[in-house]
Amino acid sequence: LDKNEDLWIGTENGISKLENGAFTNLVFPKSFTNNSCWDITQDTKGSMWFASYGGGVFKFDGENFKIFSKKNGLPVNRCRKLLAYKDKVFVGTELGVAIIDIHTNSLSVPKGMMPHFGVFLVSDFFIYQNEVYFSAINEGLFKIVYHKSIPVIEPVQKFQFTYSLGFYDNTLFSGNKGFIDSFNIQELTKGKAISKRIGKTIVWDFAKDKNNTLYTAAWGVFDLSGGLYSITNNQLSNISEQYGIESKNLLNVVYSFKKDILYVGSKD
Repeated sequence: LDKNEDLWIGTENGISKLENGAFTNLVFPKSFTNNSCWDITQDTKGSMWFASYGGGVFKFDGENFKIFSKKNGLPVNRCRKLLAYKDKVFVGTELGVAIIDIHTNSLSVPKGMMPHFGVFLVSDFFIYQNEVYFSAINEGLFKIVYHKSIPVIEPVQKFQFTYSLGFYDNTLFSGNKGFIDSFNIQELTKGKAISKRIGKTIVWDFAKDKNNTLYTAAWGVFDLSGGLYSITNNQLSNISEQYGIESKNLLNVVYSFKKDILYVGSKD
């Protein structure tokens, strides 16, 4: 959702926008060779940012595009996740994080990457006490700290399989392989967290509505456990049927406070 709460949708073949009930498609410059989009965010100046899996990162100010790729400093062109925070956009790639200044377009790559089998797959970000944290699928949780204005990756806690993160009310939810890990954030940032396991599916996204209902998008990958779920009292409940959702392959949930609408994105 952008600041007007219009919905932007990333697909394998480009980007669409849902506005006043109608879809429009973003027209890329012909020089763009990869139109896939895995994540979208909007910075504090209003520009839209798109993570392309294979084409780098695209910035769109409403009129012009700028592309960031391996040629101008990205660790790799396979980008998975974005976070806009203050005057920066944090880019999660398959080989760590890149940080782009939204005013100058300068790009930096924090030191401290820890590749596992040659990759460092960033799966999600969140903010806690004005610091940026991120998960790497096979490594665990990390945060970005600044030493004399130079960004450095610092390990927080090691755990395997982190496909998504949801941070609500001092609890960090992490989508693991067949369940959700639930951590107390104070314990976790001290490296002492013990996980409470929830559910039996793979969760890819989280959203909370104005009634404090927490929703998750699940795609089991290896089974048919996927669908739309809610989390209440550390219990995961499949609520797909009551909303008429037949797909078992959900990837995204996004909630609009203004319209009181939950958008659910699937592979179907």
